Amino acid sequence: MNFLLPFCAFTSAVATRAMDPLVSSLAQEFGITIATAAVAVTMFALPYSIGQPILGPAGDHYGKIRILKICLWVQTLSLIIVAVAPTFELLLVGRFIGGIAGGGLMPIALAIVADKVAPSQRQAAIARNVTGSLSGLILAASGAGLMAVWLNWRAIFGVATAISLTAAILVAMQLKETVVATRHIRLSDAFDSYRQIITKRRAWICFIAVMFEGLALFGMFPFIAPVLQSRGMGGPAEAGFLITACGLGSLVFTLVVRRLLRVMSRYGLMISGGALAMMGLLALALAAPLPWLAFFFALSGFGYMMVHNSIHAEVSELTDTARTSAFALHSCFFFTGQAMGPLIFGAGMQLMGASGILMAYAAILFLIGPIISVLLRRVRALGSGALAH
Repeated sequence: MNFLLPFCAFTSAVATRAMDPLVSSLAQEFGITIATAAVAVTMFALPYSIGQPILGPAGDHYGKIRILKICLWVQTLSLIIVAVAPTFELLLVGRFIGGIAGGGLMPIALAIVADKVAPSQRQAAIARNVTGSLSGLILAASGAGLMAVWLNWRAIFGVATAISLTAAILVAMQLKETVVATRHIRLSDAFDSYRQIITKRRAWICFIAVMFEGLALFGMFPFIAPVLQSRGMGGPAEAGFLITACGLGSLVFTLVVRRLLRVMSRYGLMISGGALAMMGLLALALAAPLPWLAFFFALSGFGYMMVHNSIHAEVSELTDTARTSAFALHSCFFFTGQAMGPLIFGAGMQLMGASGILMAYAAILFLIGPIISVLLRRVRALGSGALAH
């Protein structure tokens, strides 16, 4: 269990983030524009978010491990489709299927961890599980960029297929579901689960915050390669290098989170994290040299996790009986932001130029931490955080 859940998160992240450095490669192969190629990212994120309201209650009702297994097998199939797709349209079909399946991996893994750990230890335990996801981001970003240059953009999806298949086999062999569903889930069950969550102000603060996180950070990733190419600073390989640096910064946070929590409150992490999270985007907007870009993207990754992991901890405390549903809504909003981000960024580039839209996204990341820190503290001071009836 200790190994398999982070490995599932790793598998999901590889499938999710492998496309980020490849937008310019897709545009070249299929003869489409950069903005059209970026739809391949949105076509994963959108079904990922839409599927959450279904997969969350399904995990709570039928058993988290049972849903986890199904999603791993479906994800493997989707990666095969993407790897061999002869047309851009078929590639989008594969990404859409993969997005639905991906929605049952990371949120359910987080919910399982939260079920097994005491609240006082939960933030650090969740951070350890997120290590798997960040490692997947690092492999996907660096591997996709390099393979696109040395081999072909499809190579990373062959690797991702093998990883996903391995995870599906291991989980099928080693994790056993203990929940026995005595009847099929009803809509009223799902509504009951969500009613526990959406009646809390605290929940809405967290969900809206992660939506803007996904929009501003991950929504920008697909455009790193085109921006670098337009400035003569590189292409997919260099974009993968910067996304890897961001992942490494996030990974460092998971290794030091326990120490940070001894000297800073959760809300202190949020405030400081917002200031750091904007650094990579600001540096890219100002056309900093590549080594400095890598350094500032690492700072962005560290700062992003200071905020995001703190939100994870808040979400884990929303309910004790429908935790999968809580994390499902969290991921729904997070990936809604990621689906919107590339579309808004592409339009913003036309109106404001690359530097202008990058600065706007940097401002969003800077403001998220302080704003939600103030709001969450205010809600706690008022008591339960339930919405007025």
